[in-house]
Amino acid sequence: MTGILWLASYPKSGNTWLRAVLTAARSGADVDLDALAGAAVAASRDVLEDLLGVPTTDLTSAEIDRLRPGADDVAAAAARSEPLLRKIHDAFGAEPVISVAAAHAAVYLVRDPRDVAVSMAHHSGVSFEEAVRRLCVPHATAPLHPARPGKQVRQYFGTWSEHVLGWVDQRRFPVYVLRYEDALADPVPAFAPAVRLAGFDLTDEALAAAVRRADFAVLADLESRSGFRERPPHAERFFRRGRAGGWRDELPAALAERIVDRHGEVMTRFGYL
Repeated sequence: MTGILWLASYPKSGNTWLRAVLTAARSGADVDLDALAGAAVAASRDVLEDLLGVPTTDLTSAEIDRLRPGADDVAAAAARSEPLLRKIHDAFGAEPVISVAAAHAAVYLVRDPRDVAVSMAHHSGVSFEEAVRRLCVPHATAPLHPARPGKQVRQYFGTWSEHVLGWVDQRRFPVYVLRYEDALADPVPAFAPAVRLAGFDLTDEALAAAVRRADFAVLADLESRSGFRERPPHAERFFRRGRAGGWRDELPAALAERIVDRHGEVMTRFGYL
Protein backbone atom coordinates (compact mmCIF):
# COMPACT_ATOMS: atom_id res chain seq x y z
CA MET A 1 0.00 0.00 0.00
CA THR A 2 1.48 3.37 -1.01
CA GLY A 3 -0.78 5.37 1.26
CA ILE A 4 -2.09 8.92 1.22
CA LEU A 5 -0.02 12.05 0.75
CA TRP A 6 -1.93 14.70 2.66
CA LEU A 7 -1.86 18.16 1.09
CA ALA A 8 -2.66 20.00 4.28
CA SER A 9 -3.15 23.66 5.10
CA TYR A 10 -5.22 26.16 6.97
CA PRO A 11 -7.75 27.53 4.43
CA LYS A 12 -6.48 30.18 1.99
CA SER A 13 -2.81 29.24 2.38
CA GLY A 14 -2.03 28.15 -1.19
CA ASN A 15 -3.33 24.58 -1.30
CA THR A 16 -4.88 24.99 -4.74
CA TRP A 17 -1.62 26.35 -6.15
CA LEU A 18 0.25 23.34 -4.74
CA ARG A 19 -2.28 21.02 -6.34
CA ALA A 20 -1.87 22.81 -9.67
CA VAL A 21 1.91 22.39 -9.56
CA LEU A 22 1.57 18.69 -8.71
CA THR A 23 -0.95 18.29 -11.53
CA ALA A 24 1.44 19.84 -14.04
CA ALA A 25 4.33 17.79 -12.66
CA ARG A 26 2.39 14.54 -13.01
CA SER A 27 0.94 15.18 -16.47
CA GLY A 28 3.68 17.17 -18.17
CA ALA A 29 0.87 19.14 -19.80
CA ASP A 30 -1.13 22.31 -19.26
CA VAL A 31 -3.27 22.49 -16.14
CA ASP A 32 -6.99 21.74 -16.24
CA LEU A 33 -8.51 23.59 -13.28
CA ASP A 34 -11.35 21.11 -13.03
CA ALA A 35 -9.01 18.10 -12.86
CA LEU A 36 -6.50 19.10 -10.18
CA ALA A 37 -4.52 16.54 -8.23
CA GLY A 38 -5.96 15.97 -4.79
CA ALA A 39 -9.38 17.18 -5.89
CA ALA A 40 -11.09 14.64 -3.62
CA VAL A 41 -10.93 16.82 -0.50
CA ALA A 42 -10.95 14.81 2.71
CA ALA A 43 -14.21 16.37 3.90
CA SER A 44 -16.12 15.75 0.66
CA ARG A 45 -19.50 14.34 1.55
CA ASP A 46 -19.84 12.49 -1.77
CA VAL A 47 -16.40 10.89 -1.48
CA LEU A 48 -17.01 9.79 2.09
CA GLU A 49 -20.36 8.27 1.19
CA ASP A 50 -18.80 6.36 -1.71
CA LEU A 51 -16.06 4.99 0.54
CA LEU A 52 -18.23 4.27 3.57
CA GLY A 53 -21.33 3.09 1.76
CA VAL A 54 -23.65 5.02 4.07
CA PRO A 55 -25.48 8.36 3.70
CA THR A 56 -23.64 10.84 5.90
CA THR A 57 -26.75 12.98 6.33
CA ASP A 58 -28.07 10.22 8.62
CA LEU A 59 -25.05 10.61 10.92
CA THR A 60 -24.01 13.21 13.46
CA SER A 61 -20.77 15.13 12.94
CA ALA A 62 -19.19 13.16 15.79
CA GLU A 63 -20.19 9.87 14.16
CA ILE A 64 -18.74 11.01 10.83
CA ASP A 65 -15.47 11.98 12.53
CA ARG A 66 -15.16 8.48 13.96
CA LEU A 67 -15.78 6.88 10.56
CA ARG A 68 -13.47 9.05 8.49
CA PRO A 69 -10.23 7.13 9.26
CA GLY A 70 -11.87 3.97 7.94
CA ALA A 71 -12.72 5.77 4.71
CA ASP A 72 -9.05 6.70 4.36
CA ASP A 73 -8.04 3.07 4.82
CA VAL A 74 -10.37 2.04 1.99
CA ALA A 75 -9.06 4.78 -0.30
CA ALA A 76 -5.40 4.03 0.47
CA ALA A 77 -5.87 0.32 -0.18
CA ALA A 78 -6.98 1.15 -3.73
CA ALA A 79 -3.97 3.40 -4.43
CA ARG A 80 -1.58 2.14 -7.08
CA SER A 81 2.14 2.79 -7.54
CA GLU A 82 2.01 6.41 -6.39
CA PRO A 83 0.63 7.88 -3.17
CA LEU A 84 -2.97 9.03 -3.27
CA LEU A 85 -3.01 12.83 -3.15
CA ARG A 86 -5.67 14.22 -0.84
CA LYS A 87 -6.38 17.84 0.06
CA ILE A 88 -7.28 18.52 3.69
CA HIS A 89 -8.07 21.58 5.80
CA ASP A 90 -8.95 19.73 9.01
CA ALA A 91 -6.69 20.30 11.99
CA PHE A 92 -4.52 17.43 13.24
CA GLY A 93 -5.47 16.89 16.85
CA ALA A 94 -4.99 14.33 19.59
CA GLU A 95 -7.64 12.17 17.91
CA PRO A 96 -7.14 12.94 14.21
CA VAL A 97 -9.99 12.47 11.77
CA ILE A 98 -7.59 10.87 9.30
CA SER A 99 -6.11 7.39 9.29
CA VAL A 100 -2.55 7.63 10.55
CA ALA A 101 -1.91 4.08 9.35
CA ALA A 102 -2.91 5.05 5.80
CA ALA A 103 -0.70 8.15 5.72
CA HIS A 104 2.35 8.12 3.46
CA ALA A 105 3.38 11.64 4.48
CA ALA A 106 2.06 15.20 4.47
CA VAL A 107 2.94 18.45 2.79
CA TYR A 108 1.90 21.28 5.07
CA LEU A 109 1.53 24.73 3.52
CA VAL A 110 1.95 27.64 5.90
CA ARG A 111 1.32 31.30 5.03
CA ASP A 112 1.53 34.61 6.88
CA PRO A 113 -1.81 34.72 8.76
CA ARG A 114 -2.25 38.40 7.90
CA ASP A 115 -2.32 37.46 4.21
CA VAL A 116 -4.55 34.50 5.06
CA ALA A 117 -7.05 36.85 6.69
CA VAL A 118 -7.19 39.14 3.65
CA SER A 119 -7.57 36.22 1.25
CA MET A 120 -10.27 34.65 3.43
CA ALA A 121 -12.25 37.89 3.57
CA HIS A 122 -12.35 38.17 -0.22
CA HIS A 123 -12.97 34.45 -0.73
CA SER A 124 -15.75 34.13 1.84
CA GLY A 125 -17.38 37.52 1.35
CA VAL A 126 -16.85 38.57 4.97
CA SER A 127 -15.28 41.62 6.59
CA PHE A 128 -11.60 41.74 7.50
CA GLU A 129 -12.63 41.82 11.15
CA GLU A 130 -14.65 38.62 10.77
CA ALA A 131 -11.79 36.92 8.93
CA VAL A 132 -9.37 37.84 11.71
CA ARG A 133 -11.85 36.62 14.31
CA ARG A 134 -12.01 33.23 12.59
CA LEU A 135 -8.22 32.88 12.71
CA CYS A 136 -8.24 33.59 16.44
CA VAL A 137 -11.30 31.82 17.80
CA PRO A 138 -10.78 28.46 19.54
CA HIS A 139 -12.81 25.50 18.29
CA ALA A 140 -13.42 27.10 14.88
CA THR A 141 -15.20 24.80 12.45
CA ALA A 142 -16.66 24.81 8.97
CA PRO A 143 -19.35 24.94 7.80
CA LEU A 144 -20.58 27.62 10.17
CA HIS A 145 -23.99 25.91 10.27
CA PRO A 146 -23.21 22.15 10.40
CA ALA A 147 -26.89 21.33 10.89
CA ARG A 148 -27.44 22.30 7.25
CA PRO A 149 -25.81 19.54 5.18
CA GLY A 150 -23.62 20.84 2.38
CA LYS A 151 -21.06 19.39 -0.01
CA GLN A 152 -18.56 18.94 2.81
CA VAL A 153 -18.90 17.49 6.28
CA ARG A 154 -17.87 19.42 9.37
CA GLN A 155 -14.19 20.32 9.58
CA TYR A 156 -12.49 21.41 12.78
CA PHE A 157 -9.79 24.07 12.33
CA GLY A 158 -9.05 25.51 15.74
CA THR A 159 -7.05 28.73 15.72
CA TRP A 160 -4.45 29.40 13.04
CA SER A 161 -1.65 28.63 15.52
CA GLU A 162 -3.30 25.42 16.70
CA HIS A 163 -3.74 24.29 13.12
CA VAL A 164 -0.12 24.95 12.18
CA LEU A 165 1.39 23.34 15.27
CA GLY A 166 -0.93 20.35 15.13
CA TRP A 167 0.35 19.35 11.71
CA VAL A 168 4.00 20.38 11.80
CA ASP A 169 4.80 19.06 15.28
CA GLN A 170 3.10 15.66 15.00
CA ARG A 171 5.54 12.74 14.69
CA ARG A 172 3.29 9.96 13.47
CA PHE A 173 4.31 10.29 9.81
CA PRO A 174 6.72 12.54 7.86
CA VAL A 175 5.68 16.11 7.10
CA TYR A 176 7.31 18.60 4.75
CA VAL A 177 6.61 22.19 5.74
CA LEU A 178 6.29 24.45 2.70
CA ARG A 179 6.14 28.18 3.28
CA TYR A 180 3.94 29.92 0.71
CA GLU A 181 6.40 32.79 0.61
CA ASP A 182 9.34 30.48 -0.20
CA ALA A 183 7.35 28.94 -3.04
CA LEU A 184 6.78 32.41 -4.47
CA ALA A 185 10.40 33.49 -4.11
CA ASP A 186 12.13 30.35 -5.43
CA PRO A 187 9.55 27.79 -6.51
CA VAL A 188 11.66 24.93 -7.87
CA PRO A 189 13.60 24.10 -4.66
CA ALA A 190 10.52 24.89 -2.58
CA PHE A 191 8.24 22.50 -4.47
CA ALA A 192 10.86 19.79 -5.13
CA PRO A 193 10.40 17.87 -1.84
CA ALA A 194 6.62 17.89 -2.31
CA VAL A 195 7.01 16.51 -5.82
CA ARG A 196 9.29 13.74 -4.56
CA LEU A 197 6.85 12.81 -1.80
CA ALA A 198 4.16 12.54 -4.48
CA GLY A 199 6.29 9.94 -6.25
CA PHE A 200 7.15 12.03 -9.30
CA ASP A 201 10.73 11.72 -10.61
CA LEU A 202 11.39 15.06 -12.32
CA THR A 203 14.54 16.88 -13.29
CA ASP A 204 14.91 20.48 -12.16
CA GLU A 205 14.15 21.54 -15.73
CA ALA A 206 10.96 19.48 -15.86
CA LEU A 207 9.85 20.84 -12.49
CA ALA A 208 10.58 24.39 -13.62
CA ALA A 209 8.36 23.77 -16.65
CA ALA A 210 5.60 22.45 -14.38
CA VAL A 211 5.88 25.53 -12.18
CA ARG A 212 5.55 27.76 -15.24
CA ARG A 213 2.41 25.91 -16.35
CA ALA A 214 0.97 26.44 -12.87
CA ASP A 215 2.09 30.06 -12.51
CA PHE A 216 -0.47 32.18 -10.68
CA ALA A 217 -1.00 34.43 -13.70
CA VAL A 218 -1.61 31.37 -15.87
CA LEU A 219 -4.15 29.98 -13.40
CA ALA A 220 -5.91 33.35 -13.15
CA ASP A 221 -6.14 33.52 -16.94
CA LEU A 222 -7.54 29.99 -17.10
CA GLU A 223 -10.17 30.94 -14.56
CA SER A 224 -11.13 34.10 -16.45
CA ARG A 225 -11.55 32.14 -19.70
CA SER A 226 -13.08 28.89 -18.48
CA GLY A 227 -14.23 29.47 -14.92
CA PHE A 228 -13.36 27.40 -11.85
CA ARG A 229 -15.88 25.27 -10.00
CA GLU A 230 -14.14 25.85 -6.65
CA ARG A 231 -14.81 29.60 -6.77
CA PRO A 232 -17.55 30.54 -4.30
CA PRO A 233 -20.54 32.27 -5.91
CA HIS A 234 -19.98 35.49 -3.92
CA ALA A 235 -16.26 35.76 -4.81
CA GLU A 236 -15.31 37.82 -7.85
CA ARG A 237 -12.51 35.38 -8.64
CA PHE A 238 -10.63 32.54 -6.97
CA PHE A 239 -7.12 33.47 -8.09
CA ARG A 240 -6.99 37.05 -6.88
CA ARG A 241 -3.43 38.29 -6.27
CA GLY A 242 -1.10 35.47 -5.29
CA ARG A 243 1.66 37.44 -3.63
CA ALA A 244 3.26 37.81 -0.22
CA GLY A 245 2.74 40.84 1.98
CA GLY A 246 -0.43 42.05 0.29
CA TRP A 247 -1.99 42.51 3.73
CA ARG A 248 -0.04 45.76 4.07
CA ASP A 249 -2.25 47.34 1.37
CA GLU A 250 -5.58 46.17 2.76
CA LEU A 251 -5.61 45.01 6.37
CA PRO A 252 -6.21 47.76 8.97
CA ALA A 253 -3.28 48.14 11.36
CA ALA A 254 -5.37 47.31 14.42
CA LEU A 255 -6.42 43.98 12.91
CA ALA A 256 -2.86 43.14 11.88
CA GLU A 257 -1.80 43.84 15.45
CA ARG A 258 -4.56 41.59 16.75
CA ILE A 259 -3.20 38.72 14.68
CA VAL A 260 0.33 39.34 15.96
CA ASP A 261 -0.90 39.50 19.55
CA ARG A 262 -2.68 36.16 19.16
CA HIS A 263 -0.22 34.30 16.92
CA GLY A 264 3.10 36.08 17.39
CA GLU A 265 4.97 33.08 18.79
CA VAL A 266 4.14 30.83 15.85
CA MET A 267 4.59 33.68 13.36
CA THR A 268 8.10 34.24 14.71
CA ARG A 269 8.91 30.55 14.42
CA PHE A 270 8.06 30.58 10.72
CA GLY A 271 9.74 33.87 9.89
CA TYR A 272 6.77 36.23 9.71
CA LEU A 273 8.02 38.57 12.44
